[in-house]
Amino acid sequence: MPKPTAAANATAMPTSSRRAFLKAGGALGTIAALAVPVAVLPKVEAAEQQDAELLALGRELETLWARERELAAECSRLSALAEQMQPAPAPLVLAFELNGEHLLEEKSGQLWVNFRLHDWLRAYDAMWNSPTRQQQPLVAEVLAALGEWQKGGEEAERLSGAAAADDAFEDVTDAISALCDRIVAAPAMSPAGLMVKMRALDWCYPDGTAAAVLRKQADDEEEVTSVRLAASAFRDALAILGVGGAHV
Repeated sequence: MPKPTAAANATAMPTSSRRAFLKAGGALGTIAALAVPVAVLPKVEAAEQQDAELLALGRELETLWARERELAAECSRLSALAEQMQPAPAPLVLAFELNGEHLLEEKSGQLWVNFRLHDWLRAYDAMWNSPTRQQQPLVAEVLAALGEWQKGGEEAERLSGAAAADDAFEDVTDAISALCDRIVAAPAMSPAGLMVKMRALDWCYPDGTAAAVLRKQADDEEEVTSVRLAASAFRDALAILGVGGAHV
């Protein structure tokens, strides 16, 4: 469907990019068993009691995360159905190009709007939009035909259920993001509590790159020492707990 792409940021991946990645079957972090010496079990159990709220947040995180994966698969299925239902664009839209750039570009078997050219055409059209306008009527015709094709895509998304599935995915992602804020605010008193925080960090990198990102930051000699130390500590914690692709 004709949608602009969003670049991932350094914290949590934006919803549209995250949904696109998960639709494509992106890798997800896994939990490894945590070995604890018998001698420290009483202390650990007492600390875990202090972490009761954090552990509850962790269980909620896992439940919502599982739901997010289910919705990602549903979004992928319904999006493919919507693409089949969408009418083909008008020939003049398919054929339109300017300075070697096409208005519609095919990527991975899908048609995407070249928004740089699209925005230029809209600005050009507005500049000449007047009662006495006579220049470049083709631009207005192309934009009108493109708008009809986009409306057809929106209607296909609505009828197929893809739009509703996307909204549900965004709701769950927003809920997890809010949950992560609560996890940040709760101090961890035990390895189990720390695991919750590492799992939340893992969620921010659905392609399993959390450890790789931290490793790169820790190895960056141009970064300040305190930031490198913090990055290396998080990297090592991921490795100890077996979270976030730390052993890749």
